[in-house]
Amino acid sequence: MNKQEIKLLDEAFALPENTKWSSFGEGHANETWLGEIDGDEPVVLRRHNPNRTEEQILSEFKCLDLLHDLIGYEVPKALYGVNQERVTEVEGAHYSLFELIEGETPPLDKVETCKQSGQALANLHIKLWEERDAFKFAEEERPGVSKETLKSGAELLEALSSMEASKNIDGKYLTSEYWTDVEASLNDALGALAKLNETKHLIHGDFGPPNTLISENSGELVGILDWDECRWDLPVYDVAGVYPFLCEIDKSLGEAFVDAYFAGLKGSSHPLAARENETRDLMGAVQYVATYKEFELMVENHLDEPEYLAQLLEQLA
Repeated sequence: MNKQEIKLLDEAFALPENTKWSSFGEGHANETWLGEIDGDEPVVLRRHNPNRTEEQILSEFKCLDLLHDLIGYEVPKALYGVNQERVTEVEGAHYSLFELIEGETPPLDKVETCKQSGQALANLHIKLWEERDAFKFAEEERPGVSKETLKSGAELLEALSSMEASKNIDGKYLTSEYWTDVEASLNDALGALAKLNETKHLIHGDFGPPNTLISENSGELVGILDWDECRWDLPVYDVAGVYPFLCEIDKSLGEAFVDAYFAGLKGSSHPLAARENETRDLMGAVQYVATYKEFELMVENHLDEPEYLAQLLEQLA
C-alpha cells in the first residue's frame, strides 16, 4: 500500500495515523496486512479479489455472520467503518477490516495436522448440513461450480494467450484442439459428479491446513480462515481440493486428511457418511474440476506464473 492508500483507509476505518502496517499474507487473488495499534487490539486488513463485486463481498460477510453463531470454530469477523460500511473502495480496490483471530498456522508436513484438519472439516460439514436452510440464500448468491459458472475453454485460451506467461508455455496448450479435449473431460467430470447433487450445502471452497489456525497453547484447531470462495456446492470439493496439495508433500498426508474426514462423518446425519466408497471413487473427477477452476482463477487475475500455469495445464491434459 502507498501512503495515500494508507491515509484513506485509516480515515475510512477510523484508525489512528500511527497504525503500523505489515504484510500478513498474500494469496492468488487477495492480500492482507496486520495493523498494530498502540493500546488496542491488532486488526487485519484485506484487499479483496479484484474480480469480486461489492455485492459478492457482502454476501460472503452474510455467510460469515451466520457461521459465527453456528460452528465451533472462529471465523473472520468484518468490522464496520465510520459510515457503518464494511467494504470501502480506495483507488479502485475494495478493502475490509477484520478482527485478528489469535493462533498460528499448523505445520503442513505432519500427519497429525492433516488428521486434525480432516476431523475439523467433518465437524464443519455436519453442522453446515444440519443448518443448510439458514444458508439457502447462497444457492442463488454464491452458486456452485457448473458449466454455467465456469468460463469456456475458448475464453480461457483467449485469456491465456494474452498473458506474458504464454511465451514460456508449450504451444500445444495454446491450441483450440487442446481446449476442446479439456472441455470434453470437464463435461465428463461434471456429469459424474451430478449423482451427488442432493448432498449440496454451503462449503468453504478453499479448505485445507493452510487456511486453519491452531492454539499456540493447546494445539487445538481454533479458527478457519479465507472464506471468500465459499459457495453452495458439493462438500466433496472441500475434501478433494486440498488432497493433491498434501500429496505433493507426502502421499500419507493426503490420505490422513481424507481418512480423518470420513471417520469424522461416521454416525452423523451428513449424506456423505453413508456414501464414502462412492465419494472416494469420484475424487478424480472432483480434482479435475477443481484444477480447471484453479486455472480459471489464475488467468482471471492475470497471475503470470508460467511454471504453475504449465503444471495446471499438464494436469488438465
